[in-house]
Amino acid sequence: MLRKIFLFFLSFTLMVPFMLFPLSISAVDETAVFVAPDGDNSARGTVDAPVADIYTAKELAKEIEGDVTVYFREGMYTLNSTACFDRTDKSNVTYKAYDGEIVTFTSGNPYTGFEECMVNGVRAFKKKVEKGTDFNVLFSEQGTLNKTRYPESGYLYVKDVLESDCLPGLYSTEEFHQRYKGMIVETEDFDDFKNMSDIGIRILHYWKDENLLISDYDSETGHIGFNKNSTMQVRAGDKYFLENVFEMLKNPGEWYLDKADNVLYVIPESSDKAEDFTVWGSVLETMISVDGVDGISFEKIRFQNNGFKYNTGVEFSQAAYDATPCVSYKNAKDFSIKNCDFEDIAACSVFLGEAVQNAAVDSCSFDNIGAQAIYIRGENIDINEPSVTKNIAVTNNYISEYGRTFYNAVGILAIHANSLNISHNEIHDGYYTAISVGWVWGYGYSVTYNNRICDNLIYNIGQGWLSDMGGIYTLGNQPGTVISGNVIHNVSADSGVGGYGGWGIYLDEGSSYILVEKNLVYSCGSDSYYLHYGSYNTVRNNIFALSTDSQVRVVFAPDRVKPADGGKETAEFCNNIILTDKKVRAVSYLQSEEMWNEHGNLYWDISKGRNLYIDLTNNTKNSMGIRTAVRKGYVTSPVIADPMFKDAAGFDFELSEDSPAIANGFEIWDYGNAGTLKNSTVGVSGVGGQTAYNAQSKAVPQTSARESFHCFKELICCICELFNKLFTIGC
Repeated sequence: MLRKIFLFFLSFTLMVPFMLFPLSISAVDETAVFVAPDGDNSARGTVDAPVADIYTAKELAKEIEGDVTVYFREGMYTLNSTACFDRTDKSNVTYKAYDGEIVTFTSGNPYTGFEECMVNGVRAFKKKVEKGTDFNVLFSEQGTLNKTRYPESGYLYVKDVLESDCLPGLYSTEEFHQRYKGMIVETEDFDDFKNMSDIGIRILHYWKDENLLISDYDSETGHIGFNKNSTMQVRAGDKYFLENVFEMLKNPGEWYLDKADNVLYVIPESSDKAEDFTVWGSVLETMISVDGVDGISFEKIRFQNNGFKYNTGVEFSQAAYDATPCVSYKNAKDFSIKNCDFEDIAACSVFLGEAVQNAAVDSCSFDNIGAQAIYIRGENIDINEPSVTKNIAVTNNYISEYGRTFYNAVGILAIHANSLNISHNEIHDGYYTAISVGWVWGYGYSVTYNNRICDNLIYNIGQGWLSDMGGIYTLGNQPGTVISGNVIHNVSADSGVGGYGGWGIYLDEGSSYILVEKNLVYSCGSDSYYLHYGSYNTVRNNIFALSTDSQVRVVFAPDRVKPADGGKETAEFCNNIILTDKKVRAVSYLQSEEMWNEHGNLYWDISKGRNLYIDLTNNTKNSMGIRTAVRKGYVTSPVIADPMFKDAAGFDFELSEDSPAIANGFEIWDYGNAGTLKNSTVGVSGVGGQTAYNAQSKAVPQTSARESFHCFKELICCICELFNKLFTIGC
């Protein structure tokens, strides 16, 4: 009997795998489609009979009931046309890499059959291409190749402009919005370059990088004509350089497409052989387009090397507004892009447009991006309209080297959207603003509100290329918006002629009803915090430290616009630590004591101690000492004491337990919480939380201030303080 029972259980145990295995395969097959590089588009799309591309897979998904997963087996998938998802497609489909396998989506036409030659005195490969071949991106298996640049490093400078080249602005009557159709250059800077009309001119000025071609050049006068009008005023002294100059083709990894002779040139690495050499030229801009279908998600996919086309018309001057996306969503809900890599993307990586709701871009990696990493753009419509763009999470993403084609692009740009969660992102090495939220200048109606910009790590922004930028930038009325827990450092604007504005937290025109708290901002090229008119903001419990011009800049502009209630108060500014060094101003542009409700902040200068300065305009040579500012009512109940950081000069902002700031009610928080989440998976295989909050910190130049008749005014303050103590009266 016991033997029969034993044999029964043994037989049952041996049968279990055979019973479960076909069931699991069947379950997967019923709700899944499989794709492989060597698949067959006439196959069934099963695990053992995969199809070959995403276009076929999405058609097979329509035949399956319920939620569907499309699995891609390891390999590279070349998209020759945009994969378009619309109302005819199946909703609630996730497109993802099969477990543990590396899947890459790319675009481009392969070029082989090169022959070796000499160009500009160096070894090169060349290949005859079809007439009319035109692309702006060329890449190899190692990544995107470089266009040539003249000069190879540094800049040239505009010599002059002609009144006859000046046109009125498209969007504004302000002088800096004037358009120009040409400029004067130093003739010694130029030569009789090959194919002059294919050479690009990149002018860096204001908050825009002009992207133009040479239409004509007069070697006698130095006048250059543009192929289209500039978006902004061109001035003598503006920086510029040239791209796509044949005579500069000499460094490995550079390329040149001779459209006149129909020849492609590439400078190879020393180990490359012409007979084995392959590169891809891409013209496909948008790989994925979703419009009108919900639940189309992507997971663990690498997107690489798409193409782009230059705008033939006048570009928009702000934030690379018209950059074309690689992955685009409109009129879509309930989807996510998760653990994906975006590498060597020609323009914008991910675009979330009108009527996008309940979406997430989570734990993705963005590296070497031509424009924005993530671009959210809805419409400024009534908040009750069903097509409002809202409820979007942009979390735990790593963004490095964005704006590589469009230099004024923003890392994360949000326009006309509400209820966003932009948190725990690490953003660095862009030429312009890292995070920008809002698109209404002034106090007019804005659908942008209730957004959280929290716990982001932002550094090495601007890098001296453009002007008027911030680590975090806002515009317009934004009730319920919170900026908290962010660490921002080393934001630097153009330091040349006409350059200005590398700010840490930048609340621009009309920014109102925003809470700014528990942020660490330091080593910025202009000011740590800047409010360019706004109302009823709360700025508390922040550390603003060691920036170049001042730590806090507050501007009230009643001559331009007033809030509806006529109020003057820009902010409740309290309980912050304001740390300077070498007599840099603590506060600048404080035109009136009515501008803010300032009280209970701690002030200190690392090298000068209590010797602190407040400025009512922007004249460092005629500032006022903080004691004068207190006497006149600009500063209220300050704590003037060493905050006792562990090593602020070395960018360690850990506070001692005995800090007078803590005794004053300052609440400490963990700066290391900023950035990607520790031990999370970012992108396909990266690890989050690897960057220290103060990594790559750099000291910035210090602009010292002084007070006229400082000793005499200090004496007056001392007498007033004495009278206050003796007789409890004001002075």
